[in-house]
Parts: sequence; C-alpha cells; structure tokens
Amino acid sequence: MTQKDQDYAALFNAPVELNDTPAKNAGEYTPSAEKGTNGIYQSIIRFIPWWQNPKNSIQEKWVSWLVDPVTNKGKFVDCPSSIGKPSPLQDTYWKLKKSESVQDQKKADIFSRRHSYSCLIQVIKDDHNKELEGKILNFRFGVKVWEKIQSELKPPIGEPHNPFDLLKGKLFALKITKVSGFNNYDQSKFVDKVIPLVIPNEQGKLVPITEKSDKATVFTFLKEHSSDLTKHAYKEWDQDTHDYVNQVIVAVTGYGNTASNYASISNKNVGSNPTGTGKPATPKSGITSQDITLDDLNTDLNLTNLPDDLDLPDLSSSNGGIGGDLADALAGL
Repeated sequence: MTQKDQDYAALFNAPVELNDTPAKNAGEYTPSAEKGTNGIYQSIIRFIPWWQNPKNSIQEKWVSWLVDPVTNKGKFVDCPSSIGKPSPLQDTYWKLKKSESVQDQKKADIFSRRHSYSCLIQVIKDDHNKELEGKILNFRFGVKVWEKIQSELKPPIGEPHNPFDLLKGKLFALKITKVSGFNNYDQSKFVDKVIPLVIPNEQGKLVPITEKSDKATVFTFLKEHSSDLTKHAYKEWDQDTHDYVNQVIVAVTGYGNTASNYASISNKNVGSNPTGTGKPATPKSGITSQDITLDDLNTDLNLTNLPDDLDLPDLSSSNGGIGGDLADALAGL
C-alpha cells in the first residue's frame, strides 16, 4: 500500500482523538433555540472527519468572554492554558477567587473560561434552514455535545462507534432548548441508524458513497467543500489582544501590567498543537488526489433506511425530511 493509499485509508477510518482543534461552501452551522420553533431548534446532522488531519477532526480550546467594564463591550479571547501556557486570565481568576473579599470573589467570574469545540458536520435535515441540507459546515459546540461524542467513541458499556466514519457514521438528532437563558443540548442524541456521506455524482445529483466509491473523488469533495478547522484552533495573542486583556484586568482589579508580562511567551512552544493538547502538531500530509478505488477498504457497509421515528415530534418524516436531490439519494438507502 502506497503512502497516498494509507492517507486515504486514514480519512475513511478517521481515528478521532478527543483530547488533542479558501474552500467552497465554507460556512458556519449556528443553530440556537431562538432560531427554532417555539424556542426549540431541531435538526439532523452527521459528523464529518477533517480531510487534512482526520485525527484532529475535533478542535478544542479554552475561551473567555471578556467584557471591558469601561466600554461595556466584550470579545472572545482564547486562553493560553489551551496549549499549556501561563495565562493571565487564569492567574487573575484564581487571585480574585481566593481573595478574602466577597466582592473580589464575584469579580472572578469575569475571567472565567469554558471549553469550546469545533468540527465539521453535514446537514441532513433542517426545516429551519432547508438551503443548508446536504452542505458541509463547521459546527461549534460545548461540553454537552462533546460528552455525547465521547460516549460513542469510548462507551462505558458496549462496542465503541466512530460517528465520524464516512460510511457508517450514526445520525445525530440535534435538539436545542433554552435553559436559564442559555442554549441547552441535553435532549440531543445519536440515533441508532447510519448514513454515509452524500456527494454529487457526475450528473450533479447527490448520492451516498459506498465502499466502492472512488477515494480520490471523495477526498476532493471534502477538500473543496470543508472549512479550514485551523481557523477555530487556539490563536496566539497579538499585541491588541495583550493590550485588551491588560485593560480589562486594570479596570476590574485596579492592578495592571499583568498581561504585558506575558508578551514574551507568545513565541514559546512553537511546535505546540493548536488543539490544546500541548503535543507537537501533526504535520500536513501533502495528500494529492489520484484515481484509485476503495476495494481495499476493510469495512462492511450496512446501509439502512432512515428511521421513521427519530423522536423529534416537530420534524415531519412524510417526505424523508430532505428536499431535492438529497431526498432522492436518501430514499434509496
């Protein structure tokens, strides 16, 4: 097996690592309860591996929503702790949290952080945005969805399943509600049915791939229609970010120059993995397309009909849920 064959095989078997971050149709998938019906957003998606580095199909980092109390304007700031670097955000958080002053302890929340994850998905059914159906988009999510993916990859009981598998990935029923003013994903779940990636054939009609599909065709489709996930990985602070963080620290705490003390760390750990693992980043494979087949792919394709009842009461299953060519493709599964 040649190196290119091995690279294609890696894409189709996508060994996603949970704890390690110009294309056509690139875009964001941003569902929310507010965009739904009666405060509920429901859709059906499937996860897609990143063609450039399948092992890093999930980008991970820590982010803080930092609001300047003087201007009352805020911005997201990537936390250097994402790649194991010292963080003025975390230093300030813990200094305030451990203070004997109750007022200071409350201020600590201004510098709190949260996990942010990003991956590629293909929209299978979305009655709120039907024009997105069939497209590959970037989907940013939090720890709740990540835990559901983890439970598939590393289940406490039963056989593991890779939802990023191009041929046998399970459908994910997304249901977003509003709880305490925030989007809640508790009711989202994997459906025990699989669907392969759907791509256009020579006539432009969307059809599901099979184990006999041409690897180069599938690879090229993903390359041309996927977002660049590195855009959502940890980004080193520029001078404006250093200044902004320091400005907020001064305004909130009264003591400053904290962030500027970290200016020298931006060039350290040059080989750090932007996904936040602290491990060296995996070099790009330099894969190029060529005409080969999938005959050597060791997988048993189990094509099944889409379920009639996906436990999504607001989603009609009368027409398969997907209009146009995609409906025709799915109807034959």
